[in-house]
Amino acid sequence: MAQRNDIQGFNSGKSLNETINDVMNSKTSRTSKRNELIKLGLRAGDIQYIFSQYHETVERKGAFDFSKITFGVEIECYNFMRESLIEVGGAKNLNIVSREYTHQHTNYFKIVSDSSIHGENSNEVVSPVLKGKKGLSDLEKICNSLEEIGAKVNRSCGLHVHIGAANMSDEHYIRLVRNYQKLEMAIDSFMADSRRGDNSRWCKTLLNHNFDSCRTKADIARQLDYDRYHKVNAESYSRHRTIEFRQHQGTTNYEKISRWVMFLAKLVEYSYKNELPGMMQTIESIPFLTDEEKSYFISRREQFDAAIANSYRAAL
Repeated sequence: MAQRNDIQGFNSGKSLNETINDVMNSKTSRTSKRNELIKLGLRAGDIQYIFSQYHETVERKGAFDFSKITFGVEIECYNFMRESLIEVGGAKNLNIVSREYTHQHTNYFKIVSDSSIHGENSNEVVSPVLKGKKGLSDLEKICNSLEEIGAKVNRSCGLHVHIGAANMSDEHYIRLVRNYQKLEMAIDSFMADSRRGDNSRWCKTLLNHNFDSCRTKADIARQLDYDRYHKVNAESYSRHRTIEFRQHQGTTNYEKISRWVMFLAKLVEYSYKNELPGMMQTIESIPFLTDEEKSYFISRREQFDAAIANSYRAAL
């Protein structure tokens, strides 16, 4: 669809993409949506394209079923002894094992070393494959256990989330990567400054890559130079049959982690049939989030913006 950044929506200050999202997410008929898009000055071909990509997403909102999505997390942190986590987590009925560094799948939480983490007694806590409410419950237990024993994070720490992709078609996978690329600037806004743009060697931007010619998962990996250190890691599919999201800064906080997991799960579900029509630069324009979810990420954006501003003023 041709970009018309000079066209503004009926609400002052909104971009064309934001106004299109408002129209497509409104509780009106297809005809009413079409009429509103015509008022924006869109051509018939543009409107047909928008409808083909959205697939009446508003009417499909009830289709999202988190219980069908498998996920796993890797929590990088420091300042705790492995034995303490095993003891405290064990009291919560978690099976936690101390291991040498390994990529082997396990049915328990494993504690492994990670040379990229700076800090005394640094470790990476890797979950087994998690699913549904039980998975979120176990995630909450491991997060609470880490906080109980005083685990900390710093700029060297990251949070990595794997989503199961064994049954994901090439088309779905490619749409997912392209959608993340189109959302990257909006996602950057609620991430720490060290994880925005191309600021981290461990999670490089997707924005300087072109996925238009990609037809298979292998094509995506090739376009990313077979380098796993991108915000979306396409290399994890060949090794684990997952797609890994590496952008989030380090944290042991359950709400922050579970919110990000749910964001990614909903992005996966949305990408099953939908591709975003263009770059989504704001949280407000993300079509698959509820108002409550948008409010949460907007609050995170405001917190980070304030922290960046304070850091800048302190440096003057």
